[in-house]
Amino acid sequence: MRDGFAPPLWGTWLALAGATVASWLVFEEAGAPGLAVTLVILIAAVKIRLVFTRFMELHGRVMPWRLVFEVWLALVTVIVLGGYWYAGGG
Repeated sequence: MRDGFAPPLWGTWLALAGATVASWLVFEEAGAPGLAVTLVILIAAVKIRLVFTRFMELHGRVMPWRLVFEVWLALVTVIVLGGYWYAGGG
């Protein structure tokens, strides 16, 4: 079932491929390693959200499950970034 706001799956695949190339470029060309790692982790979080919502069909689920996923992803991203920066990353 396709909802009116979700892009087609090939569009999601292209976004994932573009995000992969973007994270590679950020990491290879960045002058500040801490900023590069932070951007790569944020890009990875966006990719996780795309995979879960589109390929695991979470976009059509009831709000409590969507909310659980969105909160989980935000917490994991903040914990990973916080751990990196707390450990002296960058």
